[in-house]
Amino acid sequence: MPSTFFGLNIGASGLYTYQAALNTTFHNISNVETEGYSRQILNQKADRALRVNSSYGMVGTGVTATGITQIRDSYYDVKYRKNSALSGEYSAKSYYMTEVENYFNDISQKGFTTSYNSVFESLQEVIKNTSSLTTRTQLVNNAKNLTEYFNGMANSLKSIQEECNFAVETQVNQINSMAEQITGITRQINTLEADGGVANDLRDQRNLLIDKLSEIVNVSVSEEK
Repeated sequence: MPSTFFGLNIGASGLYTYQAALNTTFHNISNVETEGYSRQILNQKADRALRVNSSYGMVGTGVTATGITQIRDSYYDVKYRKNSALSGEYSAKSYYMTEVENYFNDISQKGFTTSYNSVFESLQEVIKNTSSLTTRTQLVNNAKNLTEYFNGMANSLKSIQEECNFAVETQVNQINSMAEQITGITRQINTLEADGGVANDLRDQRNLLIDKLSEIVNVSVSEEK
């Protein structure tokens, strides 16, 4: 038969378990504004029952906590990172294409069409009156303006290319830095979980780094125990 304090022991198991659940809730509330944080819950189950010599068979012994897990779905992680990579790619392409388009804007400002038409019209005037010094001078000036336009355009496009190269170099450095951080956090996770624990907060930090990395390049995540 169970001891006189058997019911008190059952109540105590509930108090200890739900104290851990409250602590987990407090941890969630404290990190509600933490970037990359995943909500955690306390897993619990009925404690092992005792067999008694009576008609009803087994007697429950209370509740016990089995661990703290994250509320996070790897399926949505994959979907988010895939679309984040696409968004980052097309955002970069859109930015540089807009920069190029600004230099080829012949609608709101004078550009290639205006300069070319001026040369063509001046050439037609010279054909009509080859002996006119004025028309020949005007042709030379318009041709000079056209060559200056080409030179200016070449310098502008070169500037965009240099900016793009610098952005690539910067992002490569970011990728290397994030990779080093992910490696370091993974080592910490392995150390803490080698004895059966779960490093939830470290996993959040690693997932946040992977999310940020997915904004730059395509990422693929696999984990082996």
